[in-house]
Amino acid sequence: MITIGKFLLSYFILAFYFNAIPILVPMSDFLRFFQMLLFFPIALLVTKLFLKKGLQSFGLTFYKNWWKNLRIGFVMGFSVWALLFVTYFIVGRYEQFTLHIDFSSLLKLVVIFVGFGIGSLISDMITRGLVFGFFKEKTSFGGLMTLSIIVYTLDDMWYEGFSLQNTIFSIVLGISLAYVFYKTGSIWANTGIHFGLNVVYGMFFGISGHVGAGVFSFTISNSVSVGVVWLSTLFAGLLLVVVFACNKYLTIYQMK
Repeated sequence: MITIGKFLLSYFILAFYFNAIPILVPMSDFLRFFQMLLFFPIALLVTKLFLKKGLQSFGLTFYKNWWKNLRIGFVMGFSVWALLFVTYFIVGRYEQFTLHIDFSSLLKLVVIFVGFGIGSLISDMITRGLVFGFFKEKTSFGGLMTLSIIVYTLDDMWYEGFSLQNTIFSIVLGISLAYVFYKTGSIWANTGIHFGLNVVYGMFFGISGHVGAGVFSFTISNSVSVGVVWLSTLFAGLLLVVVFACNKYLTIYQMK
């Protein structure tokens, strides 16, 4: 019970700082970037206080080939999500596609990579790093996966709200992210996947999440079938297959 209490308090502190403060306190892009950077010393303080360890308790360890795991994860996430967005155009959900090639679009791309890169890492530290840090030595593989998926699904509701489709999507995607974290023993492949799919999203919706705020302009059709909204869940399942297939190329690190 003490461990659960420490976990919940740690989660509340870090999730409130990262998710709630930007809503409560209006921020410019610069202040938001600075606030994201401050997350890491705060996370270090939290883990020192409750786990008596440093950021390695999140799986955030710069071991040999950590960059390889991040790169492979990114390729997996980016490729599957790019295929999803291509499918959206094929089935008519998205229309009137235009690529903008100018200095403004280059700046947007930099913001997308930096913002989603740091944001994906922080999100993974909160939703999986904490779970693995507190419970990896205290529960079974099934229990660890279940808890991680539940935390991720609930966290995702903060951004997307509750719906049956999004809940199932979060569960399926959460399986891939939690599994690759468990198999590699570190955060990097997991964050690479998350980063890759977020970059694809950002290229269309930007950091703000608004249509056309990325480097591509497009419109959303209102005349597509209801089943199209389930495509993201289907491709999240495809991502799981890709993760299983590519698992052998990842470097395994034993968390201390």
